[in-house]
Amino acid sequence: MVDVDFKLRIFKRDYTNDHVAWNHLRFAVVDLHKSEDYPSNFVSMLPMRIDSDGKMPSIFTKFFGPKSLETARRLLKEALKTEDDSEIKAEIKRRLNLLEPNPVIQIKCVVCKKFFRTQKERAFKQKICPECMKRYRSQE
Repeated sequence: MVDVDFKLRIFKRDYTNDHVAWNHLRFAVVDLHKSEDYPSNFVSMLPMRIDSDGKMPSIFTKFFGPKSLETARRLLKEALKTEDDSEIKAEIKRRLNLLEPNPVIQIKCVVCKKFFRTQKERAFKQKICPECMKRYRSQE
């Protein structure tokens, strides 16, 4: 993919229901060497997350291959510089945060005082390490 100039085009569409109104933002990756007009320069949609496991790769991941994560970051950072709408800027920042790797969270066991990583980081906060949990269950 040498000598290709990619850019994000962000579309904002408002939806209304009888009681609720919301908007939906779509991020399209376009190739400026193909054409200046959308949709003739369309490449793919930018996914929310770039999955590195490759189980169900998106068109974006198939097209950009191993450089898809850095390409997505570059496109979002460039769009953040040029965008004026505060709502779109907030969505770009949110998507940039989704692309950042999650830091390893270490928790101190309340029983043995060793640090460990929990299996479920978002749900129930585990305070006892797996070794102490095994000992507790074997005593029952």
